[in-house]
Amino acid sequence: MTREFKSSKCFILQSRECEHEFSDEEFTGSYWQHQPGHQATVGGRGGSYLIDIDGRKSVLRRYHRGGQVGKLLSDQYLWLGWRMTRPWREWHILQRARKAGLPVPETIAACACRSGLWYRAALITAYLEDTEMLTQRLQREKLPPESWYHLGLLIKRMHAEGIRHADLTSDNVLIDSQNRFYLIDFDQARVMNQIDDWQWQPLYRFQRSIDKRNRKLNLNYGEDDWQLLMDGYQS
Repeated sequence: MTREFKSSKCFILQSRECEHEFSDEEFTGSYWQHQPGHQATVGGRGGSYLIDIDGRKSVLRRYHRGGQVGKLLSDQYLWLGWRMTRPWREWHILQRARKAGLPVPETIAACACRSGLWYRAALITAYLEDTEMLTQRLQREKLPPESWYHLGLLIKRMHAEGIRHADLTSDNVLIDSQNRFYLIDFDQARVMNQIDDWQWQPLYRFQRSIDKRNRKLNLNYGEDDWQLLMDGYQS
């Protein structure tokens, strides 16, 4: 269950299970810098912040553009209505994924603050304890073969639900100490009507990303690992 309301120039969406009353300023990194539990984290174009919401660890992520456009409009997006904003759409993708039993972060709150033709936005999700980016894990050690197989199964489950991740990379796959995987950063993800050729594009995006990081960081990763992932995906 969710609750939507407007505060000043900001549209806010939050879980009804969260009793915290969010204000506009709580969706900015500057507000949390002097609050207990604050910590800047790596990942994402604009980075994220580890924050504390009424004793619960959470992650605040501001939306930022990449590429050449990002140099001009780093965090501004064209306003086409609240339900066309990036946080509103990502929120509902995550809700769909969680309903399907996929391991993705729990949504807590989202906002879009309009200024004329443009808006800035942020999303707050629950912090996934005991996790790190798959890229980081592979810098230290090799994964057991069954883990790659299970990751392939997980990606296939996501695609079977019609969810197309727009930036499936080894940075957006988290892994915990028990070698369980989690998927994050569903900005610009889409719900597809049917399984078709679209599924291979995000899959090979993941392959290109891990190959690129492997060349740069010399990961504990090889072609046999990718084959195990594909075996899981095609099982």
